[in-house]
Order: sequence, then C-alpha cells, then structure tokens
Amino acid sequence: MTPRLSVLVPGEPGDRATRRTVASVRSQGVPEVEVVLGSPGPDGTTALETARRAATGDLVGVLAPGDELEPGALRGVLTMLAHDPGLDVLYTDEQWPAPGAEGIATKPDWAPHYLAGYPYLGRLTLVRAGLLERAGGFRAGFEGAEEWDAHLRATELTTRIAHLPAVLVTRAEPPRTDAAAVAAGTRALEDRVRRSGRPGRVEATAVPMGFRTWWEVAEPPLVSVVMPTAGGRRTVRGAETLLVEQAARSLVERTTYPRWELVLVTSEHTPDDVVPRVRDVVGDRLVEAPIPGAFNFSASVNEGARLAGGTHLLLLNDDTEAIEPRWLDRMVSVAAGDGVGAVGAKLLFEEGTIQHVGIIVDDKRTPIHALGSEADGLGRFGTKELDMDFLAVTGACLLTPADVFAEVGGFTTELPLNFNDVDYCLKVVASGRSVVTTPFARLFHFESSTRGHRLEQWEQDFLDRHWGVRLCLDPHVEYRSLL
Repeated sequence: MTPRLSVLVPGEPGDRATRRTVASVRSQGVPEVEVVLGSPGPDGTTALETARRAATGDLVGVLAPGDELEPGALRGVLTMLAHDPGLDVLYTDEQWPAPGAEGIATKPDWAPHYLAGYPYLGRLTLVRAGLLERAGGFRAGFEGAEEWDAHLRATELTTRIAHLPAVLVTRAEPPRTDAAAVAAGTRALEDRVRRSGRPGRVEATAVPMGFRTWWEVAEPPLVSVVMPTAGGRRTVRGAETLLVEQAARSLVERTTYPRWELVLVTSEHTPDDVVPRVRDVVGDRLVEAPIPGAFNFSASVNEGARLAGGTHLLLLNDDTEAIEPRWLDRMVSVAAGDGVGAVGAKLLFEEGTIQHVGIIVDDKRTPIHALGSEADGLGRFGTKELDMDFLAVTGACLLTPADVFAEVGGFTTELPLNFNDVDYCLKVVASGRSVVTTPFARLFHFESSTRGHRLEQWEQDFLDRHWGVRLCLDPHVEYRSLL
C-alpha cells in the first residue's frame, strides 16, 4: 500500500508565501499527500506541533512558508519508500539562495555523530508518524532548532534511516543561525545528554549552528601511545630533527591528558641513541618494544599493542606534533560515546594545510583523504571542524579501545605499509561500531604534502577481495560535495 504523506507548514492560509508552498506540493500530482497548516495553540503548542496533531499521514515532513518542492520530488520519495517500505526516517538534499554553491546542501548518508553536532538532516525529512509521536513530537521552547530537536529524538529510536541523494527542496531562506536558534540548538543537545543518562557538556563552535559534546570520563583511562619508529630525521621548521624525539616532547609539553604511556616500537635498524633520547624526554612512561625482522608497520603496531598496559591504544606516527593541547582529551571523550570503535584527528602539513580529516573511497574503490592540501578552516557546513562519521581514518593518529583491537584481530600483517589502517577501520565498522574523526584534535604531521604514496596493485586487490562490496557502498562519499 502506498503510504500517505503529511507536509506540515507553519503558516496562515492567506499568506502569499504559504500559498506558494502549498501550490508546489499540489503540483506534484501525488494523491497520497496532504498539506496541514498550523498556528500556535493557546496552550503554548507550537505551530508545527499543532499541525502534526492534525495530520493523518503515515510519514510527516516540514516545509516553511515560501519553501518549494522540486518537480517530481514526492514521486521520488514514494518510489524509495516502495523500495524500502520499512523506513522510519527518509531525508533528501536541499538548497537555498546563496552565492555560488554555498546554498546547495548535498548530504552524506546517515551520520549520527554529524547530526549530534549539526542539524544536517534539514528538509525535506520525513519521519514515520508513530515514531514522531513516540519521540514527543515538536516541543515548545526549541523554536529555531525545533526540527533538529525532533530529528535527534526520533533517530534515537530507530535504525531505519535512509538518504535520498537529490535536491528536492528549495528553501525560501537559509537555515537559521541567529542567537535564538543557537540557544535552542544548545538546549536540544543538552537535553540529548540528559536523555543519555551520562554526564557531558555541550559547547558551541565557530560553525554557525555547529556544536560539540564533551562526554565526561569519570576516571581517565590509561592510553597506551603505540609509536613505531625507525629513528628517522627530517628538516622541520628549518632545523634537522629527530622526529620521534620531537613527537615524545609534544606528548610531554603539549598534551593536557594526564594518563598515558609511550610504547616505543623499534626495529633492527633504529639507531642506538633513539631510545635513550626518548627516555630522557618521557621518563618512566616509556615502554620499550623492540621487534626483529624487516620493517612491517602492522606487525610493529601489533607488538606495541601486545605490550601496552592501557585500556585504550593510540596509534601515533613518530612524525607528529600536537597543536591543540586538549587533543587527546577530546579523542578520549569521543571514544567514550556509545558504539565508537575508532577515533581519528585532524592532521595538518607543516605549512598548515590539511592532510587528513577522514578517509573516503573514490570511484575506483581506492581509499583517499577526504581533503588533500586544502586550507584549514571550518569547511562547508562544518566539515572541517565538527565530528564526522567516516568509513576509515588514518593510522597516523588513531585511538581505539584495546579490547576492540583484540576482538577484530589488530592490524593485518599482510598489509605491511599501505591500507592497514583502512582495513582495521573496516573491521571495526563490520563489528557494528562507528569510526569518527574529531577535528578539534589537531596535530601536525610532518609528511611532505607533495611526496605522495606509492600504492601497489596487490594492496588494492587485497582491499577489493576482502572489502569490495563495502567499498562500493561507502555511505560518506557525499562529503566530496560538501568539502
């Protein structure tokens, strides 16, 4: 049976903008749709809630006066619902007046950590009527973030969420980012923290309507920083530098997180002076983990994990340096979220351009950085600043619970150099956990932005053989349009 759709419009019948929106719905030629106008109720009920209570549809969506559906929009929605009739939440892309492409919001597939920091579902989002009722409908006191508040509560109650990647709505105005909307968004997220039953705090970011939640950890876990090194040297800021010594000094001098140990994994070719120099920096926090044989990054990581004493493992390259002192605090906080299996950071090249905010898959099923040598900043719709769900993050800075590492079998030694981090993250995702980048954690990665990586065909073949289907279904490729 074709579901009936209810489009809620908080407007008056005689208003010109409302008439334009109603006309755009009626012009769809879809009999299975009703438009429900709403006005604030005498009991303080919002206009949207008044309309919702009067709606009779199976799924409910919102348009503001002046918004218009694109031709064929509802046909596309009904086609997708016919393909997957059990969907509880279905959202589409949208646009609004803005210079160039600034007002075209092409969205990733379901990204819960992104939604917890930014109201990206937007319009048109259709929610199963019974689910929205169970979630509490549209609540007074959240005007300016009323839809976001409802989306947060509804998506906590279902996993049947899908994205229709087509621009189906043209808003009359951009989404609100005024002070009242920011305050309402803060209240919505603070209420989300209360619903979780766990302590946490919400802070606004420089991104308009962008937030981050800091989950509090009652007793900070011991983090074992696993750092393979061959004792490489490189010119950094004009001076010849022993990279691992600089990385160790960064842990001591630029890291506010209190509980960590450094598991230094050395190879047969690591110079003899490296370990003493690192010990001089970190003292008794140092755990030595020598490994014989030819260098194999995956084997080095696994050996470091074997000797680690922490409940969390931080895989960290020896050519990194902290920028934000609370970088590890932030990564631990994100890892404390429900179902998180791996956390990545924002890595910058020495000149300040971005090396990493997450990994996506290109059209050839090859993992690539979502941003390459782009200027640092907030990004479109907060993509360079807010927590993001990804298929994988780089092993140059990757935090993961030690029990998750053991459960999925650690790093695959068949991949000694490239794609071992991607393979690990795919195993984490396959276990039902999420992979998140938190750009608040900012570090330099002193890898040349022009060096590139030599990738062998057998490495790509390994990924295709083990993860071909999942690589074809990367849910986050729409970040290409956002970035």
